[in-house]
Amino acid sequence: MAAIPTISALVLAEDPTTSGVVARHLARAGFLVHEAHNEHDAIRRASEATPDVVILDLLLDDGPGTNVCRRLRELPSTEDVPILALTGSHDVATKVGLLELGCDDCLVRPCEPEELIARVHVLLRRRGNERLVRRIGPLRVHLVGGDAWIGTQALDLTAGERAIISTLARAYPAVAQRAALDRLPWRAATDVSSNVTEVLVARLRHKLAAAGGGVEIRTVRRTGYRFATGNSTEASA
Repeated sequence: MAAIPTISALVLAEDPTTSGVVARHLARAGFLVHEAHNEHDAIRRASEATPDVVILDLLLDDGPGTNVCRRLRELPSTEDVPILALTGSHDVATKVGLLELGCDDCLVRPCEPEELIARVHVLLRRRGNERLVRRIGPLRVHLVGGDAWIGTQALDLTAGERAIISTLARAYPAVAQRAALDRLPWRAATDVSSNVTEVLVARLRHKLAAAGGGVEIRTVRRTGYRFATGNSTEASA
C-alpha cells in the first residue's frame, strides 16, 4: 500500500491565539500543522518538519517578521517553500516589502478562512510539487487544490467538487469518511442537513465516467466513499 502524502504547514505567529485560529482552519482543510511563536522556534521547526507551506503572521511587519522571512529563505528545507504573509497593514509599501523579502503572497488580516485556504492552495499548485499529486489508475489529483486529470485531460470541476475529489484522493485506498466530507470548509455557508455531498459526488461520478479511464467513486455503506479502479471487485452502491 502506498504511503499517503502528508501536506504540512508551518504557522508562525507571535500571538498563540492567532496561530491557533489559523492552525485550526488549515487542519480542517487537511493539513498537518506545526506552530511556532518566535523566530528561534520557527527556524527549528522549519528545519525539522520541512513544511510544504509557511504562514507568517507577526505583529511587527518591519521587525522580526522580515528577519524570519529572510532566514527561512536561507534554509535548505524552506528556500523554495511558498510563504504567505499575513499583515495588519493595508499599506502598499509594506506588502511590496514583504514580497521583495521572499514572501510569495500577502493577505491583510483579519481575513476569511476560505480566502486563506484558497490562497494557500494556489501557492501550492504553482509549485507543481509531484509529491502533492496522487495517482489512482489513470486519474491524477492534486491533493491540495483538487485539480484533476485523466491522462492529459483536465477535469472541469467546481470548488466543491475539487474539495471532494482531493479528500477522496488523500484517503485512497482507504475510505473517505462521510463525516469528514460534510465538514469541509466549502460547507461553511451550507445547511449541513442538506444532500450537498451526495449531489457533488454524483456530479464527480458523471465527470469521471465521461472522461473514461475506469476510475469510479463507490459508496461504502454507513461509512463514506472511496475511489476504485476498473479491476476492483467491490460492488458500487
